Amino acid sequence: MMMQWETQIIDTVQMGGVLVFIADGAPADIEEWLKPLHEKYLGQIPFVKRSVHDLLSVRYQTKPQDMIFIFSPQVECLMTLNAVLQGQRVLVGAEPPSLFKALVDFVWAPCELSDWKMGMDRLADLQRGLTAPQDFLESHEAPCLFLDRDDVVVKNVPYNKDPDKVELQPGIEGLISRAHQKGYWVALVTNQSGLGRGWISWTEYQAVHQKMLALLAEKSCWIDECVWSFFIDQEATPAGRLMASLRKPRTGMFQLVNSKIKVNMAKSVMVGDSASDLIAAEGAGVGSLYLLSSEKLNKEQSTLVDYQKDHPSFQFEVRSDLKSVIL
Repeated sequence: MMMQWETQIIDTVQMGGVLVFIADGAPADIEEWLKPLHEKYLGQIPFVKRSVHDLLSVRYQTKPQDMIFIFSPQVECLMTLNAVLQGQRVLVGAEPPSLFKALVDFVWAPCELSDWKMGMDRLADLQRGLTAPQDFLESHEAPCLFLDRDDVVVKNVPYNKDPDKVELQPGIEGLISRAHQKGYWVALVTNQSGLGRGWISWTEYQAVHQKMLALLAEKSCWIDECVWSFFIDQEATPAGRLMASLRKPRTGMFQLVNSKIKVNMAKSVMVGDSASDLIAAEGAGVGSLYLLSSEKLNKEQSTLVDYQKDHPSFQFEVRSDLKSVIL
C-alpha cells in the first residue's frame, strides 16, 4: 500500500518539482538516502543537494513545486532559510519543536532509512503511472489577451526611463476592459533589451512600469500578469546574456504566463506591433494574431509575409487601431 509521503513525491514530479536535500547538518547516512534515487530513478525523479550558502546567496533557487527535505538535526536551518526557501517543506524523522511548526508543511514521522528504501521500491512503476493532475488540465479554460508594451499599451519612447513620459495608447483601456468582460486574462509580454544592455536600471524600469499600471488603474482597468525579457544577443551584462528563451520571437514569455495562470492558448489573442510578437505568439499556440499599425508597419508586415512562405498555416491581420481588435 502506498504511503502518503510516496504520493507526495509522485505529485511533486507531476508538477515539475525537484526533491531538494540540504547539505549542512545532514545525517551521516545521507548518501544512503540518496542512493535509491541514483540507482532506481535517475532521470525519473529529479533531485539535488544544496548548501545553505547556495540557497542564501541565491546561487540556487528553489521553486514553489519543489519538495524540500529537512532532517531532524537540520531543523534550525529553517529559520535561516525561511525568507528564500520556496517549496513544500518536509521534516523527516520527528515532530518539530513548537518554535518551528509554522515553518514545516509535512512531517514524516516515523520515517527511518529502511522505510525510505521500501517506499522507493514501491515507486518502481512511477514513470509508467504518471499522468497530469486533472485539476490543472481542466483549469486551461480562459483565453488570454496578450499585449506587447511599446506602441500597444503605451506610446513608444525608446529605452524610456522617465515615468513622466509614459502615455497610454488610445483605445487600450477599452480593449483591456472588453477582454475582462468576456472572461479573458490580460498579460503583458515585452522585450526590454535596455535592461539587458544596462541602459536602464531596474529601479528606472519599475518606475515606468508602475506609472503605466497607475494610468490604467485611473481608467478602471488592469493587467493580470506582466513578464519581460532582458536578453539581448552578445551583451555583457548578466541580465542581458541569460534566459534567451524568453525573448520574442522565442515563446518563453508565453510559456511563463501559461505556467502561472493556465491559459487556453487556442482561443487567445496577441496584439503586437512587431513581427517577433506574432511569430512568438503563434509558436506558443495563440489562435488570433493582430499586427497593430505603427511607423514600422511596412517593414514588420513584409517580414511576416516572408515568414508565411515557409509557414503556410501562419495567419495574421493588420489593425489600424485597438478598437478594431476582435475578441
